[in-house]
Amino acid sequence: MSRVAKLKLPFADWPTKDQQLWAAAFEAGDLFDGGGPGAHLAPATREMLCERYAQFLRFISVKHRKLLTRPAGERIDRRIVTEFVAWRRRSCSDMTVSLGLRCLSEALALICPGTDWSWLYVIARRITANAPRQAKRYNLITSEYLYTLGIDLMDKVEAATESAQRIRMRDAYIYRDGLMIALLAVIPLRRRTFAALKIGQHLVKAGGLWALDIPAEDTKTRRPLEFPISEELSARIDLYLERYRRRIPGADTHKGLWVSHLGNPTCAPAIGQTIRKRTMRAFGFGVSPHRFRHAAASLWAIHDPANVRGAKDLLGHASLDMTEKHYIMAQSRLAGRALARAVEKAREH
Repeated sequence: MSRVAKLKLPFADWPTKDQQLWAAAFEAGDLFDGGGPGAHLAPATREMLCERYAQFLRFISVKHRKLLTRPAGERIDRRIVTEFVAWRRRSCSDMTVSLGLRCLSEALALICPGTDWSWLYVIARRITANAPRQAKRYNLITSEYLYTLGIDLMDKVEAATESAQRIRMRDAYIYRDGLMIALLAVIPLRRRTFAALKIGQHLVKAGGLWALDIPAEDTKTRRPLEFPISEELSARIDLYLERYRRRIPGADTHKGLWVSHLGNPTCAPAIGQTIRKRTMRAFGFGVSPHRFRHAAASLWAIHDPANVRGAKDLLGHASLDMTEKHYIMAQSRLAGRALARAVEKAREH
């Protein structure tokens, strides 16, 4: 079992009543019944809330197992929260702890709607306010450096395996990581959307080039996104699919673009951890997938300040001024091409 999995109680191991309450919270409605209180939430939001509640249940199962026999709303009080915060701080930062408490509050509100959980938000805000502030070194990085890192990782693997009859799994993982970094540098998707990419569904090929076609239901802001992929990256995607991805055990059992060491699609937290490790080795500090979005906006501001507002479309931010479906699709395509040109121009200098 991975370290991340040990921090969460699998849904199958949740108390039966909790499973029932969770299912009811997201039950779809119809014209006469609005459904559960969480029916309107996006799949990514549901997954995030489920993960945070599963972390709390793991803590309870380890430290106060008898509490699992009690109703969900009666397991938590200020003493339990104090212990839970201390337990979480052993494995993550205060900012992550704070986010976890906010999500736990929202999850409890879904399955125990008759109870006021706002006091958890107060604790979360205090943790955020007192959390140590780290220097934002990611501001020094713009997309062309990240893109170059990804290309270099792939080039080294390709050179090392050019005449090899059998690809080592280690090389397959490095090539995968390089492709992750390069693709995210020019198309800085949100982490969960990036992790959920599927071959033939989101990653599609037209002619000799690949493109990302992401429907509204798979984005946080419920806006469809479409991005063309350059000839250089398309060729590397071909190579990844033909030589390296299939070398990872379990890759042929699903269409997930990013295959984990467990053989299943790589989850969003694991992608974040992988990218931070690779960038830490290259730059001396880790760059999270979310910081790739900052890097893209920074690059755009430096090289094309007159049109920097276009970064909004590239990053998929919602806007009250742009709600028409086809207009939004066109804007995301133009934004993707613009960033790709900016990356290419920056690499030439």
